Amino acid sequence: MASKTAPPAAAAITRRTIAGMILAMALIESLSGVTQGYLNPILPALGPVFEIDDPTINGIFLISNVSFAVLTPIISRLGDSYGYRLVLRWSTGVVTVGVLQMALWPSLWTVTIGVVMLTCVVGFIPLMMGILRVTSPAHTRTGVSVMIGMLMIMVGAGGLLAGIVGVTDPTLGFWVAVPFAVVAFVCSFLLPDAGVPTREGIALSPLLGCSLGLIGFVVALSMAPEWGWLDARTLAAGLLGLALLAFWARRDYSGAAGQRFMDLRMLANPRIRAISVATFFFGFASISYFGTNGIFLHSNPDKTGYGFALSPLMIAIVLALASVLSLVSSLLTARALRRFGERATLVFAGVLLAGGFLVMMLAHGSLTGYCIGFAMFNLSLGMYQAGTRSLSVEGVAMEETSTAAGLNELALSVGIAVGAAVVKLLSSASVDSGRITETGLLTIWSALAVAALIAAAASARYPKRQAAEVTA
Repeated sequence: MASKTAPPAAAAITRRTIAGMILAMALIESLSGVTQGYLNPILPALGPVFEIDDPTINGIFLISNVSFAVLTPIISRLGDSYGYRLVLRWSTGVVTVGVLQMALWPSLWTVTIGVVMLTCVVGFIPLMMGILRVTSPAHTRTGVSVMIGMLMIMVGAGGLLAGIVGVTDPTLGFWVAVPFAVVAFVCSFLLPDAGVPTREGIALSPLLGCSLGLIGFVVALSMAPEWGWLDARTLAAGLLGLALLAFWARRDYSGAAGQRFMDLRMLANPRIRAISVATFFFGFASISYFGTNGIFLHSNPDKTGYGFALSPLMIAIVLALASVLSLVSSLLTARALRRFGERATLVFAGVLLAGGFLVMMLAHGSLTGYCIGFAMFNLSLGMYQAGTRSLSVEGVAMEETSTAAGLNELALSVGIAVGAAVVKLLSSASVDSGRITETGLLTIWSALAVAALIAAAASARYPKRQAAEVTA
């Protein structure tokens, strides 16, 4: 009798252990959400405090975007080489120091340096996916769904809390992230030391080619609307960036072990290739829109002919409420993948996103109608973020988990940068008296809807699963 009752007890302990591990991961990812959300209301309000102009503030945002793109593949690759938990601890430690220095000694220099340190959050999900996949492969999708749900809700909550705390002094908003940083750093010591590091060295030349290429490419996309698309600086940065990225791709695709930065041969896998393309266009069509969404909601219809004249606080509340929908959809994604299949789930997310933009186009004169479209947008956001991240590591070797997840994060970051550049280009081409025209907004919504449909088409190329491959 004892032998019959022992297995259920062991299984219960295992389930509790996995649940505790996923909870710790969710708390770590909450720091990523807060730091990505709380800067949006703080940085624009720092002008009078630090006596800086708008271009300087935009420059800080640019530094953040560049750092995200550059650190994504580096941190992910370090995880596979030197251990997921070790690199995660260092990443959370760097972010914690960055958060504390910005809160304790707010100045232009500490904020600029802190913004770079905060971008180490890009490694959280790839590193924790490595731990989760090694420890309990059957719970990878569920764990990723929970982490993405926490990310989505805390991006909205972080912006709302920072806006409320920093209403009189924007520098006080930096304190919002401090408790989350402390909790995340502690939780990084509670996770298991999963996997065996490959100890494979990282080749310097492809690493520099990737990093410098991303810097040139992202700078060109971000600054082109200000410099001009045919300006010598834009062309030089863009062409040099593309040349370096081409060098990196050639070296990493054909190089032997120890001579690569990332093994791009994994893109030969139809799963990874389909997910990477879909992720690029999902990022293009979604996250790049948040700036325009704020402009639309804040616009006074008496002056622009559109908008609802919402205050910054009301916009933060709208975003916080919308993030709840992203939380719900992300938590349901693992079940949807299991029940309806990977291809159908991601195609639905793309069609839903395109439908959201269509509703915005047709019903933007009504706050209720627009919010319905924005709700569809956020439901798709949580679904595709959880789905693409979960699938980005399926079909690759266990020791390449973090690198594969990092490649997906890189596709997302570049997609966001390209999408933001396109939105900025369309905005600049349709300005009247310093404001985007209604025709310009319709053009932006149309372009993003097309990008969402391309994401759906790319998702339709994902190979159908086999029954033996279904995971929880």
